Amino acid sequence: MDIKSLSEQLTIANRELVIQNQEKEKLAAALNLANIELDFQNKEKGKRAAELIIANIELDFQNEEKLKRAQELIIANKELDFQNEEKGKRAAELIIANIELVHQNSEKEKRAAELIVAYAQLGFQNQEKEKRAAELILANTELIFQNQEKEKRAAELIIANAELIFQNQEKEKRAAELIIANAELVYQNKEKGKRAAELIIANIELDFQDEEKEKRAAELILALKELDFQDEERGKRAAELIIANREVLVQKQEKERRAAAEAKKDEFFNMVSHEFKTPLTNIKAINQLLEKTADKNSKTYAFILKANHSIKRLERLIADLLDVTKINSGQIDLNIAEFNFSVALTNSISNVQQISGKHKIILENAITMPYAGDQFRIEQVLINLLNNAIKYSPDADKILVNAKVVKGYIVVTVEDFGIGIAKEDMDQLFQRFYRVSKTAMHYQGVGLGLYIASEIIKKHNGKFDIESEPGKGSRFRFSLPLNSAA
Repeated sequence: MDIKSLSEQLTIANRELVIQNQEKEKLAAALNLANIELDFQNKEKGKRAAELIIANIELDFQNEEKLKRAQELIIANKELDFQNEEKGKRAAELIIANIELVHQNSEKEKRAAELIVAYAQLGFQNQEKEKRAAELILANTELIFQNQEKEKRAAELIIANAELIFQNQEKEKRAAELIIANAELVYQNKEKGKRAAELIIANIELDFQDEEKEKRAAELILALKELDFQDEERGKRAAELIIANREVLVQKQEKERRAAAEAKKDEFFNMVSHEFKTPLTNIKAINQLLEKTADKNSKTYAFILKANHSIKRLERLIADLLDVTKINSGQIDLNIAEFNFSVALTNSISNVQQISGKHKIILENAITMPYAGDQFRIEQVLINLLNNAIKYSPDADKILVNAKVVKGYIVVTVEDFGIGIAKEDMDQLFQRFYRVSKTAMHYQGVGLGLYIASEIIKKHNGKFDIESEPGKGSRFRFSLPLNSAA
């Protein structure tokens, strides 16, 4: 054999060896899978063996229980025989009990007759109550409703009586069936046991129904007592209502009297204001003429200037009184027009600054934007707040004014460093003619400025706010909505 043929055979042998190795690896993998599955099956067999042991233990226990139940059944059969004998005795006792039941039914019928008589008396009493209720005019409707409730209760009682008669008939039927059942007792022990049990249940139910009827009768008595109590309470309430109506009438008359007094007061102020206005105009003209012609170096010139100042005070007072009467009568009208809000601020500050040499009015922040409102009335509010700030801060030398836009509102603050306001006086500052009692004697005024200012701001759908501390000063703040026309 040559080398070539040997090499070919060796190559073929190597290929067969590779194939055999691959087959061996496949068999080894299959063997591993088989071993894994065998281990799993062994575990499952272990579980099944454990479950079988538990089942055998449970089966033994059940067999023991069956033996116990068989013994109990033998004892129960003996006891059942004894109970059958006892049933015969109970049947005899039941006949005697039925005789007593007939006697009790007759007694119940007597009681029902007495109850009917009692309800007849109750009907008469209800008629008497209805007559008395007719005298109570305010409680009439409710009493009729209660009488209807009484009639419902009477109807329920009639239904209950009819049910009692029906139950008595049922009892008589049961008694007849019992007599027949007793005649057949020798041949029908089982049926007698059933009938006796049914009769016992029926008697128990009948006793329960009798107790329920007695409870209903007791409830009806309580309801009648409660009705009497309610009648008394209604009488009391009617008396209280009459007193309350009289009190309301008195209060209404008092309100009307006050309203008439306020109307007369406003009419008087309006008349006085108009009566003062014409002569004051003449006095003002004369005083202005005197001021122009008088010598400024003479002593009389100072008196003329004081008179001019007093005339201006009277003009402001008359204007305030006229504004109050217009506000109270609902006749104050706003001339709504768009204006630059900073112009109103500067005009007001300039007008007040001209007559105040001691205090410096500082505009800390201004807003240059258009606003739709009554410029004259807004300036009137600002001038009033600035004058008050100057008046009530005699030892200070400055007034701060601040204007800004906050959440859709123009917010204006006038701050002084004067005497301040006590907390108990703040809520009443915006009332007509209100003045703080501690300072009223030291400062001029009639208590109308803040009232008029607050009403003007309300007409613009705005609101006022005050912060103050006695001895340190006050902040008067008003807010005007940007998106709301007055």
